This record gives sequence, C-alpha cells and structure tokens, in this order.
Amino acid sequence: MKPKLCLRVCAYYREDVEIAIGELGYPWVRVEAYAPLPCSRALRPEDRVEQLLLSPPPDGSEVLILGACSLPRGDAAASPELQGRLVQLEHCLTMVSGREIWESETRAGAYLLTPSWLKGWRGQLQRWGFDQAGAQQFFRECARELLLLDTGTSPHARAELEQMAAYVDRPYRVRSVGLDYLKLFLAKIVLELRLSDTERQQRQMLQEANRKIAEYAMAFDLLVRLSQIQSEEATISAILDLFAMLFGCTDMRYAQIAGGKITRVFSQQGDDSPTDLLEQTLATMHDDYALMDVSSGFYLRIHYQQEILGLIAIHSIAIPAHRTQYLNLGLAISNLCGLALANAQTYAALQEAEQLLRRERDITTEMRKLLVSLTAELNIEHMLQQVLIHLHTLIPNDEAILLLRESNTLQVIAARSSHEYDSLVGQHRDVRQQPYALVIQRQIPLILTPDEITNISPLSLIEPHNLLSWMGVPLLKGQEVIGILTISSAQPNAFRPDHAKIAQVLAQEMTLAFEQMLLLQHMHTLADTDPLTGLYNRRRFNALAEAEFRRDQRNEGNGLSAIFIDIDHFKRVNDEFSHAVGDEVLKFMAGCLKHVRASDIVARYGGEEFVIISPKISLQQARLIAERLRQTIESTPVETTSGPITITISMGIAMSEPDLSTVDDLIWRADQALYAAKHAGRNRVHVWGEA
Repeated sequence: MKPKLCLRVCAYYREDVEIAIGELGYPWVRVEAYAPLPCSRALRPEDRVEQLLLSPPPDGSEVLILGACSLPRGDAAASPELQGRLVQLEHCLTMVSGREIWESETRAGAYLLTPSWLKGWRGQLQRWGFDQAGAQQFFRECARELLLLDTGTSPHARAELEQMAAYVDRPYRVRSVGLDYLKLFLAKIVLELRLSDTERQQRQMLQEANRKIAEYAMAFDLLVRLSQIQSEEATISAILDLFAMLFGCTDMRYAQIAGGKITRVFSQQGDDSPTDLLEQTLATMHDDYALMDVSSGFYLRIHYQQEILGLIAIHSIAIPAHRTQYLNLGLAISNLCGLALANAQTYAALQEAEQLLRRERDITTEMRKLLVSLTAELNIEHMLQQVLIHLHTLIPNDEAILLLRESNTLQVIAARSSHEYDSLVGQHRDVRQQPYALVIQRQIPLILTPDEITNISPLSLIEPHNLLSWMGVPLLKGQEVIGILTISSAQPNAFRPDHAKIAQVLAQEMTLAFEQMLLLQHMHTLADTDPLTGLYNRRRFNALAEAEFRRDQRNEGNGLSAIFIDIDHFKRVNDEFSHAVGDEVLKFMAGCLKHVRASDIVARYGGEEFVIISPKISLQQARLIAERLRQTIESTPVETTSGPITITISMGIAMSEPDLSTVDDLIWRADQALYAAKHAGRNRVHVWGEA
C-alpha cells in the first residue's frame, strides 16, 4: 500500500486540485487548504503565516506544500518551521494555466481570476478595504481587462465574472483552460516525489544490506580464527573477546554448562562470578535469547545440536538503541560459537555461513542491477524482458509471465521460459478464474503447493507444462491490481516466503516503471514543439517532412509543396516595440498558420521564419493558400500590449519535382523563391522557376 500524502494548497485552488487528484486516481493523496497568502507582494514582518503550514498532519502523512509564492525565496523558503516539502511557485495560477499563459496575459494587462476566487469576490474586495469607487479606481489603474481562467469546475463562474466586471467597470474575457495542465503538473510533482522516496528507501535498504554483509564478514573472519583454538577454555576467552569487539561492551560473563548445570562462570576481567542469577535465567529461558530489564543487555544461549554448551550474559552494549540489531547478530553467530566449542563441526558450519553471506551479497547486487534497468530502460518490451531475466537470477524458476489487466481480462505482455514453445504473449484469462481471482482479491503474493495446483483446472494456468510450484504476485497501483506476475517451477515447493518478498518488491518497481514511462512519453511529445508558438520545432519538422517527401516519391508525385514564409521587417518590430511585442507577433503568425489543412505540416523554422509542407496539392492550390494567408496577415492588425501593429509577409513556393533527391533541396528552392519575393519588394508570393 502506498504511503499517504497530504497536499497543501491555497484555499482558492483546493476545489480544482481535489477534482484533478480524483481524476488522476490518487486516493492516497489528501488535499488541505491553507488560508490565502498575499500573492501580490512578499510577506512582511507583521504578516502571520497560516498555521496549517507550520503544523504536521495528525495522521503522520508526508506533507507537500504547493504555491506559497509570497514566502521568501532561497534559504528562507526552506525554513525548518514549515512542515513538509515546499514546491514554491512564482504564482499559484501557473498550476492551472502554465507559466507561458500567465506571463503573456499578465503582460497584456489582464487581471487573472479563477472560479474559486470569484465565488467570494465581494468579500475579497471588502478585505482589501475597497468600496465600489475604490475598486473601480484600483482595477482601472492596474488592469486592462478581467480574464477568467475557466477550469470548468464551477457552473456559476461566468455569471460571477459578469457581476464583478460590472461592479469594477472593466471589460472581461473568458479563457477555457480546463484541468489538463493542472493534472499534468500534479502528476509530475507527485510522481517525482514518489520516485525520490523510492530511491531513498532503496538506498537505505542497500546500505543496511551492506552493513550486514560487513558485520557478517567480520564475524566470519573472527570465527575462522576461533575454530583454530584447541582448548575449550581458550575458546571461551576468544568468544568473550569476539562479542566485546562486535558489541563494544566491557561487561560480559560466560557460564560454562555441562549436563544442564553451570560448572563455571568466566568474565572479561578473568575472575569467577556468582552463578545464582545465571542459573535462574537459564531455567526460565524458552528461546535462545532473553532480554534484560535494562535496555543495554541480553542473554544468549550457546548450544551444539541438542546439547546446551554455555550461556552468555552481555551487559552495557555500546548503542542501546541498536539492541535488536546486536541481538540478531549475536543469534546468528551463537550457533557458530557452539560449533567452535565442538571443534569437529566447526569448519562445516563456517562454510555454511560463508554461503549465506555470498547469497545475500548476490541478491543485493542483482537488486541493484534490476533497479538500474527499471529506471534507465525506455523500450518497454525490452525492459520487461530484462526484468524477467533478472528475476530468474533472484528466484530460480522455469517460467515467468507478466499479465496486464484490461477490464475483466488478464493479457500476457511478456514471458520467459526455459522450455521451447510458441510465444505466450497475447494469451489472456478471465480475472474471475482461479488462482488469478484470489491474487486480485487478497492483493498479496500467493504461493501454491503441488496439491493446490492439482485442484486447479489445467486450462486456467497459462503455462503449458506440468508444474509443481506456482506463485502469483499482484502489481498494485493504489488499491487497484493492474496486473499479475506469475512464477512457476517444475520442482516441488520451490518458492519460500522470502521469494515472495523479493517478487513483491520487484512488482512495485515495475508499477513505478510503467508510470515513469508514461510520463517520459509525454515529455518526449513536449520536446517536439516550439515553446513560444506551439508549432513543430525544426528538429521534428525535418523528420516529418522527410517522411512526406519519401511518400510522395513512392506515389510517383501526387503533388508536394513547400511554402517558406518570412515576416517583413521583423527586426524593426523588435527594435521599435520590444522583443516581448515581437513574441506576440510570432504567436499571432502561429495562430494564423494553424488554420491550414489538417494534413499540412507547419513549423517555426527559426526566428521569424516559418515553413509549410503540403502533401497531395497542385501548384495552383498552393498559390491560392499562400495568397489567402498573405492577404489575411496584411488586413488583420496584430493586437499587442503596445497597440495594434500591421505586418506583412513574403512567401516562396516550390513544388516537388523528379530531379529533386532530398527534401532539403525542396526547402532550399522555396527559400530561394522567398528571397526573390523579398527582392521584388516584399509582401508578395513568388514561385520557384517563374520569372
């Protein structure tokens, strides 16, 4: 089960965030609202920080604070008084619309509003100390218009906008943004947080495993030396030295036992000690250990086979808080001490301990490789195959199958087998069939014995061979089982509870890998577009244009045109009005170009240059499209923050011909035609090859 997350946001955005979290399917995320902070200025010393930001959640959930744009930046933003992690935004509105829309609309003079803010706009103006006249003066000085970023969460938002606009005497506008950007933003920060937490947990797990390996290795080395001692008394003295070194304590006693009776007590100081307390402890011990009343000590019983050989009383360990770890280590080596006292079996026991250490080291190494493959692999089919290969190293098996749930069906998407048969990928089973239904119901690993496998219909299991061991592990996303990992073997009772734990960790990592891949695929989509205009960037355009050019060649020239476009005197716009106004002109151009045919490929080629690739088109049609676009640009003033600006464009057209070998040649001809249009006076369309 995923850990709970408490997401704290400004009260103006709580409703939108709760709806977005619900649509994302994150039941383990709880949304809390803190009182709005002053978002138009930094906090002053007399301002009070919302108490919710300073108090931990009652259920111990992890806290993630969004927004808090008025808090100080830098070290102050990471103040220890704040509970949880802080994702500080330049403005909370960027969660809803993105920074580009926020910046462009703010520069244009719009006062941005959300449905939640509008619900209490009258009370907000009163808290600011405005009557109607004061509010009209304030908004007349600071805003050209009111702009509602409509998320679609309030049916009354537009009516409230009209009322407020009439009250403050300002024009208004509505821009529908929906919740798509907010959901993407929330999914990104939540998944990044979970990925960070998972990596931290894995690092802690590896550190703990490495620590255990080091302790066992040191104990193994000392026990090897211990086994070389011949006399029992010298062995007891060496045992006391061994425990003193491992636990950092200076007060230990060893009671030598023969026939169930204490015959002698040894201490680190070398003097004999009373036996009354040790005899009482030995008589009441039901396990191989007993805890002392104080937190800094425990007793360990030393025995060989069924014979008790000794009792060690360990006082004053170096770190009492680690008593459990020390006890586990002591229990692990106490039997080896008994073997050392029975010198004939010492070496066999040491070899067994060495094998256990190697196995633990191998599992740690394989887990590290597996985690690297899950986070680094981008090809999902190859990634899944690598997971199943690593799984065989961790848990020996004959077959491993990964099934993904789609509604009421489980479908095989990856399989690995030591047998030769047709691929299992694509086969499916009903989720109500056993044993899959039981795995989905319990949501924990299920191990079947040979008898239990016999009672299941042979048609239910996907594996085509006779199996004597089977284990099913659920892939959990929240409270939902999205798939099942099955592991089978021809050996009876091949799987143990520790195998189930390893497989469950693997299943959790696979679920995270799926989510991470979906996020990466979306990021790749964003990488193909120009951030200012939303058109294809030059890299993506080159790939698409090359594909269209090859397709036109295979179809023996159905007609392919390239239209190269340049804004006339664009440098003058930047110099006279600013680069910000120039960006508004470029966005206007992009908006006009998006109204071409659906099959056309439109891109920002660089600076103020744009290019269109039009498949299945004649020269007359291409000329008509270009001329209409030129006339539209010329006759439509661009509304900018510096007022309306009239621009013109020059265009060059080239058609694909048999003598062209690459799409670059086609674009070059269109560029040359553009150069001719600009040379002839600009604001015109010129076709390659015409006088």
